[in-house]
Amino acid sequence: MTKVSRRALARYGAQQLLAGNSARQIAKQLAALLTEAGRVGEANFLLEDIAWELERNQELAVGKVITAHPLSTKLAAELKAQLKQATGARQVLLEAEVDKSVLGGLRLQTADKVWDSTVSRKLSELREVF
Repeated sequence: MTKVSRRALARYGAQQLLAGNSARQIAKQLAALLTEAGRVGEANFLLEDIAWELERNQELAVGKVITAHPLSTKLAAELKAQLKQATGARQVLLEAEVDKSVLGGLRLQTADKVWDSTVSRKLSELREVF
C-alpha cells in the first residue's frame, strides 16, 4: 500500500466536506485509512490539518480563545466578527477555554494564526528585556 501524506488526506477531507458529503462518513473513511496504515496516532493532527485546509479556503475558521475569566456573550460575538473579518472565512466557530495562568487579556488561535494579548505573554516579554 502506498503511503498517502497527511496533508493529502486533509485536502481530501476538506474537499469532501465542501462538496456536502456527510462528515460522519468522511470521518469513518479517514479513520479506516489511518487504522489500516497503522497511523492512528495521527488522527488529531489530521483534524488540525483539515481545519487548516478549510481556513485556507476561507470556508471555516475555528478559533480557540483562552482567557483568565469566562467570555461574555457580547465579547464572544465581537471576537467571532473580528475573526471572520481577519480570516475571510464564511463561518466561524469559537472554542472558549478558561486558564487563570494567562492572568488577563486573551489568546486567540486558529489553524493558521495566533493573536496573543495576554498579560502573561507581556510579562514574559518584559522578563526577556530585563
